[in-house]
Amino acid sequence: MTDEPIATITEVVESWNVPAEAPVASRIRANILVAIDSGYDDPELVADLAVGPLVVAVGRLEVGLAKAQRRIEELERELERRPPRRES
Repeated sequence: MTDEPIATITEVVESWNVPAEAPVASRIRANILVAIDSGYDDPELVADLAVGPLVVAVGRLEVGLAKAQRRIEELERELERRPPRRES
């Protein structure tokens, strides 16, 4: 056995290195910490609290990526229709 102390649920969640540029992930983390502070500190419940918002975030990413892919394809088709640029 190791003599290292076991991290609390709060310490584990606080250790998640969420990028500052990720407001949705930051909000999920903050909401989980609020739930833990309110007494909902069972590890399984904490996992359940994280899953729903993560599924929503993944869904938004999928939609955004699909839109970006369609836009890239539109731009590529437009470039194909243009005459070649002449070098000066």
